[in-house]
Amino acid sequence: MEVGSSVAPLERIYELAIPLSVAREILEHVKREYPIEACGALFGSIEGGSAHVEKITPLRNILGSSTAFWFDVRDWMRAIMDAKRERLEYIGLYHSHAREQPIPSLADRHRMLECPGEVWLIVAYVPGGEPRFAAYRIDDYGSSIARVKVVLL
Repeated sequence: MEVGSSVAPLERIYELAIPLSVAREILEHVKREYPIEACGALFGSIEGGSAHVEKITPLRNILGSSTAFWFDVRDWMRAIMDAKRERLEYIGLYHSHAREQPIPSLADRHRMLECPGEVWLIVAYVPGGEPRFAAYRIDDYGSSIARVKVVLL
């Protein structure tokens, strides 16, 4: 019996590899939206515990907030389906924090439980400061938050 990819066991991601060109694209989105939290989806390939980001899709923060984000789930699903047609896997989300530390808020941690296993990349950005990237995941309701190593290529 063959198991389809939609029901295959979750491959845990321990490392998030981001080409510098993609990191610059994310950062430009963050700067455009500042101080509103920017958000988007990450796509690429996942193998052996490592995810390689090949494409991002910016999403509109429907909350219009500098301290929280969410998006229209129809736009999110459309982005996932478009990426699947390009044979790219859904890795997770990125969003920004208008402060110096890329640490998940309590609201972030609650939202992460809605899609266990997906990676959340947080970009801390304050004009004039050095942007900081950090990634996290929660595997299930019984797990604590796990830090995912970010490698800029």
